[in-house]
Amino acid sequence: MYGKFVGLDIGSKDIKISLIKRGLRDVQLLQTIRTEISSSPEGDSDSLSEVFKAYSLPKGDIAASIVQSPTSIRVVNFPFSDPKKIDQVYEYELENLATFDPRAKIHGYHLVKNGAGSEALVCVFEKNHVSELIGSFNEHGIDPKIITYTPLAFSALNEFLSSERPLLLIDLGDSEISYILFDENGIRRVRSSTKSVEMFLNKLNQIGEMDYYQDFSQLVIGNQDGSNLEECFAPILSEIKKTVQFFELEVKVKIKTIEISGSLSLIRGMGDFLKDTLNKDVKKIYIPDLGADKSSLYAKSYALALYGSSFKNGYLNFRKDEFKYSGVDNEFRKVLMVPGILLGILILFLIYTSASSYYELKNNVDNIEAQIAQVVKDTFPEVKVIPKPILYMQSEVGKVREKLDLIEGVQGGQTPLDALRDISSSLPESLQLTVNDIKFESADKIKIQGVCGSYQEVAEIEEALEKSGMFETVTRDQTGNAQDGKTKFEISVVLKSKA
Repeated sequence: MYGKFVGLDIGSKDIKISLIKRGLRDVQLLQTIRTEISSSPEGDSDSLSEVFKAYSLPKGDIAASIVQSPTSIRVVNFPFSDPKKIDQVYEYELENLATFDPRAKIHGYHLVKNGAGSEALVCVFEKNHVSELIGSFNEHGIDPKIITYTPLAFSALNEFLSSERPLLLIDLGDSEISYILFDENGIRRVRSSTKSVEMFLNKLNQIGEMDYYQDFSQLVIGNQDGSNLEECFAPILSEIKKTVQFFELEVKVKIKTIEISGSLSLIRGMGDFLKDTLNKDVKKIYIPDLGADKSSLYAKSYALALYGSSFKNGYLNFRKDEFKYSGVDNEFRKVLMVPGILLGILILFLIYTSASSYYELKNNVDNIEAQIAQVVKDTFPEVKVIPKPILYMQSEVGKVREKLDLIEGVQGGQTPLDALRDISSSLPESLQLTVNDIKFESADKIKIQGVCGSYQEVAEIEEALEKSGMFETVTRDQTGNAQDGKTKFEISVVLKSKA
């Protein structure tokens, strides 16, 4: 999808937006936007619509994600990787694996290639999760073209992550936590959770560690003063440990590297705290376009923008079936508008130029044809009507050339009579032969057809012509039996030119 595209990350306290522009060859980050959500009972009733209006953001070219945890995540293996083939058997395979009726849920898959086949990471949600999300967006005057599962969107950040694999990316958001396992080929496994984040925030509020408008970067974890925060963080830490263990069992490889992003990763000391407790190499994500200060905070919205704008077969989008996007691709139209206008102008210019050249050339041709017609009339005054002067002139010239070829001797060459004399004088008088036909194929090539007593006499005729020295070449074309036991022959000779 070319043109401007929005990645929309709605947290519990703020809205984060990454606006990119995808061209034919590259992607440009245009803007990052962050706005707080009101703590009043009305919540973000105006925040979302106001920010889209204030920054003139596209209202359809948007990628967002479902915050709720999925009903189920399945891995379905296929011996091939063509999305078209997978679409034909995917639902049948899911019905065989699922303990629920897939038709009662909304589901989709993200395709992961591995070796000769592929794996479909299937995510299943309740339909009301999607309908309620779309409805809330529509209330604010926007209609996202892409609604996906958050961890899958992070597959778009593969090139920005450490090359050491397997690698676990943990997005510590303030409304959900996403776990994404990467191997050498990219994304491999995913999961997410909201319960542990809710427990963390509830405990923070209970002990008064943080008020609504306080930023997470003002908190500290991992020292003596942060003991209360560590206690609050315990549910998340426990879940991280279980997820690491689960993924290691799944891929049968030890995970040594972890990268973190999200609002909670801004808590001071978070990287060192996780490094010490997990005994892993833990560092914050770094995305060059965002820079060190913004990478952790805008990683999710940037991933959504990249994933949504590069959407293709094998990617997950819940805008399908009864939730299918029905808007107009305005950004794509904008991208094509200027080139389309320029192309139209160019075509009109070429048509005008071609038409002008055509009429100019046609006028020249008409003048030349009129001059030729006059020359032909002057040359052949006895002919009253000449419908095609050029063809008539070519025909008359051809007739004259044929006559000149027959009387080439006038030009200093041999006449047909001279050629016949040369042939006759070359043959021994003892040979008894009859010449039936002598054909002048060109000015110097003659074909002789006749009858003699035997094949031996044909050979003597051929030898006599060669020894005469009057011919460039002598070629026996064919011999055969004639009537009365005689032998017929055909010999071609090429006359030597006489200087």
